[in-house]
Amino acid sequence: MESFRGKLLLATPELMDSNFHRSVVLVIEHNNDGAIGVVLNRQTEITSTEVLPKWVFSSSSDSLLFWGGPVQQESLLALGLLNQDSAALQNNLLNRITVIDLNQEIIDSELFTSARLYSGYSGWSPGQLNAEISSGGWIVAEANDNDPFVDQPTDLWSEVLERQEGFISRLAQYPDDPRMN
Repeated sequence: MESFRGKLLLATPELMDSNFHRSVVLVIEHNNDGAIGVVLNRQTEITSTEVLPKWVFSSSSDSLLFWGGPVQQESLLALGLLNQDSAALQNNLLNRITVIDLNQEIIDSELFTSARLYSGYSGWSPGQLNAEISSGGWIVAEANDNDPFVDQPTDLWSEVLERQEGFISRLAQYPDDPRMN
């Protein structure tokens, strides 16, 4: 089985689930037991410190809570972009991206150049993600270190599609509602 850990899933226009309309999901784990990921481009209006008072990342782009998916929305997960010096010290998800252990008493913000907090996650049972990809619901794409930390997360779906080759890149211009075209 090919693992999509560290890859992006881009919802295709055919994916009709309203939870994932134009979503960009970073796959955190994918094995024979299923898959887990977080939606990168759904920012909430809630500040991260409202749900996690010890959250130490206060830059404007890191301060808002993101919606990670429809599963266990009361749970929290954090992604961090490690600084160059710290990147070699961690078990990274992708290059400099790592999952931050929120059970730590103190989170060392000096290790990271950016971080995001997510409420809930996206989950797939064994074989479900592969079936959804095969049926045309998702496009698998390479992730860049900065994808989870962009300043304009609502533009991420189009930006990642534009990086792709061939016909897939043209989907970036696909209308939100093709009936209105």
